[in-house]
Amino acid sequence: MNDGMLAAGVGWVALAVVLAGPVASCSSNTPAPQDPNVTAAITSLAASQWNAALTSCLAAEADNQYDCNARYCELVARTMLVVNEINTFLLPRYRRPLTAQPGDLENLQTTNTLLEQATTATEPVIAGQCQFYLPTLPLVLGDAADPVLTGEVRGFWTVRDAHMLAALFESISYGLQAQFTPVPVALPPDGGDPPLPPLLAAMREHLVTQDQLLFSQPADPSNLIGGWYDRNGNGVPDSADELLIDIFKPGTNERVLDYSTAAFVKGDEMPLGALTPTASLPPAQCGYQQFHIDDVVSGSNTVTTDGMTFSPDGTQVVVPLETNGKSQLYVMNTDGTNQTCLTCGQGGNNDGVRWRRGPNPDAMLFVSDRDHPYASGNAGGGFGQELYAMRTDGSEPTRLTTSDAWATNYHEEWSPDGTKVIWGSTESYAWDVMIADFVEDSTGMHLSTPRVLVHDTTWWETHGFTADNQYVLTTNTQAGFQSTDLYAIHVATGARTRLTTNPTWDEHGHISPDGREIAWMTARWHPGSVLALNDGSISPIFDFLWVVPGVFFEFLNQPAGYSSELTLMDADGSNIHALTDYGKVIADNQWSPDGTRIIFRETDTSTPNNTTTIRLLTFDDCQ
Repeated sequence: MNDGMLAAGVGWVALAVVLAGPVASCSSNTPAPQDPNVTAAITSLAASQWNAALTSCLAAEADNQYDCNARYCELVARTMLVVNEINTFLLPRYRRPLTAQPGDLENLQTTNTLLEQATTATEPVIAGQCQFYLPTLPLVLGDAADPVLTGEVRGFWTVRDAHMLAALFESISYGLQAQFTPVPVALPPDGGDPPLPPLLAAMREHLVTQDQLLFSQPADPSNLIGGWYDRNGNGVPDSADELLIDIFKPGTNERVLDYSTAAFVKGDEMPLGALTPTASLPPAQCGYQQFHIDDVVSGSNTVTTDGMTFSPDGTQVVVPLETNGKSQLYVMNTDGTNQTCLTCGQGGNNDGVRWRRGPNPDAMLFVSDRDHPYASGNAGGGFGQELYAMRTDGSEPTRLTTSDAWATNYHEEWSPDGTKVIWGSTESYAWDVMIADFVEDSTGMHLSTPRVLVHDTTWWETHGFTADNQYVLTTNTQAGFQSTDLYAIHVATGARTRLTTNPTWDEHGHISPDGREIAWMTARWHPGSVLALNDGSISPIFDFLWVVPGVFFEFLNQPAGYSSELTLMDADGSNIHALTDYGKVIADNQWSPDGTRIIFRETDTSTPNNTTTIRLLTFDDCQ
């Protein structure tokens, strides 16, 4: 995860994909007669002439302000103007440092105006319970030269779609506000969580209503109707069902976002389990109560991306640092001295590093965007990232995955014996958990027999194997909208065990080498108004698309958003206690090979440039 606005390059495209996602929820009603201006607008929309379409829509409204076709026509036109702004301004803007450049303020004001107008346009559509039949709407998300998504939206636009669009506009508006003109949020004088900021409160209400409408009636796929498809006909949304999103490859009836093989997750509050029963835990080698923390690296070149790692002997670490505007991997002593760049001659952004474990610690995994010129994001998620391996001196950089431009490969980790790799992939427009064998033969380093461990409509993030190779630790939101918890997945059977149940943000769970302790980040120790979003009242059905924009409002503008602390528990779920108390954002972490230290990343999202420090926690009460 890239905390707060650290996911900048990814967030707006993820939001744009969500804009595409639900808009084709249809009705089987016959299209109503239309004002000639609406007919002209439909022609303009089909030709991607957004301003001309808007002019015709407004002319139809002038003839009859209560005309639902005219009102929805305006909403669609304004929606596409927002998408165009994402493609041409916001996405390129977030590929570079957040420092202001000429024209930024003017473009930002234009963006805010377009968002306000689009949000306002949803109101009469919702109030009038309007729907609008649109035969085709071309949709291009991302850079024109290499789009993230290209397709045609077809069918009826309904009240549910208007609620979802309103929620998205408010989400984008809040992200911009929290970054550029933050509004202070005060803690209640009697303690507890502060109320949601107005934009997020409005977003929540729209999402709650969208859910109610989504599950009120299953979709009819024979009429290309999007929504909840009750595949097993039992009248209850369950994993056997399918999410239909009516965005089609141009000129075909093949859906661009195909979830026919993805488990449908309305929300599943699994009971709390334990990774390792108490009786099976090895004796503790440390008391895990006494420790000290040292800084490894800090400063303007310490990037806010995931991925740090120890050398097998624990004397060195590898971390990503900014060099000439790019993230590059540096090996150094654990006190930050003797830094050597491993990837500076390789091009692209390189991060997300993990040193190979096991008997042959001669390679590193890392994430690189060098193969996709319009990539955005990094090792925490985005699009255009591929997995790579290299020797520990930076030689023999080798591409391990080949994905489309819209996908990312991220959060990779070795098995303890160095023979397998776990990682996350979005090639299927979902956050899949992947596993493969790592092979070295006459053709070089490569992945063999890759398979999908999890594929559903929620968000999954991978964190690594248990010491016996039987389980992988992950983060998932199946309990409810953005309600992240730690889960263990059995590699052989796919069976899941829920390891945390706190409604705040739990993530980045890593198990100690002896299998006894789990270190992770959690927001449970501090108040945060966004807890109202994570209380289970909203389904996680679109979390595969919401998670990156969700990170923005989950971790920006504290205490509206969360702060998080490095936390520890036994693998049986007991002895939970915080290791830090900084009130900042702590995320990615990794244990030293001997299990006596933890390296972690801390980011202060209240500072203009998100000051980041890589820190090393050393337990002083070890045998």
